[in-house]
Amino acid sequence: MASNEFEGRYVGSKGNEKAGQYISKVFTDIGLKPLLGKNYYVEYSQLVYKHYGEIYKNDTGTNKMLNNVVGVIKGKDSKKAVVVSAHFDHLGYVNGKLIRGALDNASGVSALIKIANGLQAKSKEKPFDEDIIFCAFNGEEEGLAGSHAFVEQLRSKKLYDSIYNINIDSIGAKAGGKLALKNMSKVSNKLYDAVKTTLKNDNVEFADNRVMGAGDHLSFENAGISNVFFVQEGIEKLVHKPTDTPDILDYNQIDKIANSITDFIQTNNGVIFKD
Repeated sequence: MASNEFEGRYVGSKGNEKAGQYISKVFTDIGLKPLLGKNYYVEYSQLVYKHYGEIYKNDTGTNKMLNNVVGVIKGKDSKKAVVVSAHFDHLGYVNGKLIRGALDNASGVSALIKIANGLQAKSKEKPFDEDIIFCAFNGEEEGLAGSHAFVEQLRSKKLYDSIYNINIDSIGAKAGGKLALKNMSKVSNKLYDAVKTTLKNDNVEFADNRVMGAGDHLSFENAGISNVFFVQEGIEKLVHKPTDTPDILDYNQIDKIANSITDFIQTNNGVIFKD
């Protein structure tokens, strides 16, 4: 995800398109089912600019059809679901320098894939009581466009009566701090408390501090859907820079967080989180 081939995954670019194709192939290999339609691509439209940051300069963008990549493990009750999400877009080239986005957010996508792989294996032993949806969102760096569109699609199609979101964005930095989970949500106290219990049981350190900055969980929050945001403290100095490369990541820590999220979903199989 952070290699030259994907060119920083800037939304609307060839590298971004290749990244979506790569994730789609991984979903196929794992054995996920498409949520909507015959493949994993869930289409939406957004304004696309030549370079990151032009959206803030009142530049004229071009409206383009793009894709989130979405797969699902079908459960026994398909009116309940958990959405595990991570955005796969990043900045591309900024001032002629490639911003690879290993921490932001190839780390989150790798965790999402590991979770999907583990839960798919468990589902073959015994089906879950709910659908488990895996969303690799596009357009996060340009105003959360992909997740906003997806939440609107869920609402318009009335697919689920009960749903909650676990969003993963920028985890496992060697020079970062602890996980910071508290996003000041008005609808997620029960979910937040349950997640804390699992993290403590799995010996995953976290800080009970407010999460700074935006993330795709806000698209769910704004729709009144319970959500929790897995992000790391102290990453401001690390992201959106040419030095955001794979060597700054602690892969064991990413695995530990992914395993704990997997534990959480299994332990809370079928639970409805509504405040």
